[in-house]
Amino acid sequence: MEFTDGFDTFAAPADSDVVIESVRSIGDSDEITVIGTLLSGPLGENGIWQSFDAYPPVEGLDGDTFEAAGARIPAGSGHYQILIGYRGDLTRMSVRRGVEVTYRIGDTTYRDTLRAGIVMCPPDEEQACGDEMDRLVDELADTS
Repeated sequence: MEFTDGFDTFAAPADSDVVIESVRSIGDSDEITVIGTLLSGPLGENGIWQSFDAYPPVEGLDGDTFEAAGARIPAGSGHYQILIGYRGDLTRMSVRRGVEVTYRIGDTTYRDTLRAGIVMCPPDEEQACGDEMDRLVDELADTS
């Protein structure tokens, strides 16, 4: 199995360029390997597509697509889609609990964890997968 998840976006503030240092998937099982991270943007009419059947994705993206690490997002240029490529043969459920973005503005480095969960399941666990996704959505929505 190989696919791309494009659930979340990232934008530079209106007054400062941002340089992405890394994008990291948090909480995957050891059966899943991140094979790459890209940015695509700025977003246009198509908005975002969450899932693509390959990495890198071939169709459906607005704007340019480029490696996430080292990418410069110009101040006020809009949102860029974060694309994470995965590969694996699942025998059990894998739950990503977030996406960590490390970036730099000027000489200061920041780290944000985006609430971007995804449940990846083998084909014979669809019901359990749906139940886990419901729990994950509730967990990530709870900001208390």
